[in-house]
Amino acid sequence: MIHIYSLLLFVVILVTLPYWIWRYWTTPKYRGTLLERLGFGIPQRDATPRIWIHAVSVGETLAAQGLINTLKKSHPQCEQVFSTVTKTGRQIAQDKISGLAFIFHLPLDFLWITRRVMKRIRPTLIIILETELWPGLFATAALLKVPVVIINGRISPGSFKNYRRIRFFMRRFLAPVRLFIMQSAMDADRMEAIGVSRQRIRVSGNIKYDQALIRPSAEAMAELERRIGQPNTPILLAASTHPGEEEVVLKVYRRLVQQHPSLRLIIVPRHPERGTAVTTLIQHHGLAVQALSQSRGVWETPVLLVDQVGWLTRIYRLAHLVFVGGSLIAHGGQNMLEAASWGLPTAFGPHTFNFKDVSRLLLEAGGAARVEHEEDLFSVFSRWLQEPQTHETMGQAARRVVETNAGALTRTMMEINAILEEEGYAPIDPAA
Repeated sequence: MIHIYSLLLFVVILVTLPYWIWRYWTTPKYRGTLLERLGFGIPQRDATPRIWIHAVSVGETLAAQGLINTLKKSHPQCEQVFSTVTKTGRQIAQDKISGLAFIFHLPLDFLWITRRVMKRIRPTLIIILETELWPGLFATAALLKVPVVIINGRISPGSFKNYRRIRFFMRRFLAPVRLFIMQSAMDADRMEAIGVSRQRIRVSGNIKYDQALIRPSAEAMAELERRIGQPNTPILLAASTHPGEEEVVLKVYRRLVQQHPSLRLIIVPRHPERGTAVTTLIQHHGLAVQALSQSRGVWETPVLLVDQVGWLTRIYRLAHLVFVGGSLIAHGGQNMLEAASWGLPTAFGPHTFNFKDVSRLLLEAGGAARVEHEEDLFSVFSRWLQEPQTHETMGQAARRVVETNAGALTRTMMEINAILEEEGYAPIDPAA
């Protein structure tokens, strides 16, 4: 079965090769990763045992911070290596996670590549965040008798529909995975429906609740102040926006500022490489904009564009009004927990299937508002500006949702510790 998969993967890459060559030369985020994706440049492991953690991109990398720090405490005899799919995810790991043995791009999922990488890393355990399913990697792990654990797992409605259609294959592809630790009972049911036995499934909750409660360091906040000073005006933050959403936010902001002249806007595109396009759009709306990358102590314009990764968790501290992107379009939404942990109510669009339980809990608690279009967003923000008590009450409700649902990391670590103990590495600090 795995050889059929490998053949199909080869055919797909061969057919689409001209496209990927074009993307490699025209898109900076793809450059400089080819050798690692072919399995070269991976340091050979010495006698020190290794835990391999994989996270696809920025959100999952941020969520992995607490896990990695806890692993360091409970298993200091093991070193951690970290892989990601994207350059931005790798940059976040380099900037925010200390003590990793090395960071690399996940290799292409061919058996001959994954076997080479696995033999160099020789991991004691592989931990994969949020249901990144790689049949070639799983098959190689089984061949070399390396346990694989999926943590913080979730399955979107679209993925579930597709996986069910190929349930016969999925059951075999997923057989090497020791344990699936899922975010919710619904995710657990979906995993069982695509062929995983219930004995290999656990429900822990979402470790992003735990991560959201971790505050940026004093040094990180001081770095932000060195860039833009200490703004003393109300700020509308458009977080993790996608194409089409900035247009709506800018229209709403222009209407709001007529009633609240001191209001300022910060836009944080989900992909910072879109900075030039977003800058042009802001200027098209007649607004002066300043890029964070060019800021040296003072934020002077009505709009600040965050064109670098790694700043959003700090900027929430400055915000008053928050729109969380990826939700007005059919992307599935971005993480609204960080804003909630700061005691900020959030506004987001109708498309939040990536955070279905989170958005539901926030809405039920009265800690967020769902909007359908520009008029809704304007109405919500106008109300929060005119009714500060309502804004504060909703923010407190949002914060309680995060605090009440924290604890997934502890439950996840209990399962990981048990597996590592089976492999001969008992936790030094079982409570970590």
